[in-house]
Amino acid sequence: TTGAPSMPRYLLLLLALLLLSACSSAPRFASQDLQHHHWVLDRLDGQAIASRRSNPPDIEIGEHFTVNGIAGCNRYFGQGHLKGNKLWVTSLGSTAMACPPELDLIEQAVLATLTEGATLSGSTQTLILQGKRHRLEYRLQDWVY
Repeated sequence: TTGAPSMPRYLLLLLALLLLSACSSAPRFASQDLQHHHWVLDRLDGQAIASRRSNPPDIEIGEHFTVNGIAGCNRYFGQGHLKGNKLWVTSLGSTAMACPPELDLIEQAVLATLTEGATLSGSTQTLILQGKRHRLEYRLQDWVY
């Protein structure tokens, strides 16, 4: 009858863990949660991004937390940093093609948010960067090989 006394303890432990997880604040992202994934920009400041292009605005976080992607029409690259739920990019560089006005607005918002830093939230399928001036909402779209 060793199973009977341990069953209530197991349930109490499970209940305590559930209560602790329910009371916790926003989930923290670990670098390994973000690395080696490809995210496509879905919404900017709550507005859907209409993308008929084969190369939509996106972000990838690679090995050693390098960050790269397409901001609007130009490619960007830099060194990502993560502290708690705060993400920012240093040494940010980009190509310098002229963008159509609608893509230029997206590009400026993406680059400013990455440089200024953003608070992360989301789920396994979404990545939200809430910056000082803009909110970038990405959806996971990993490359399929």
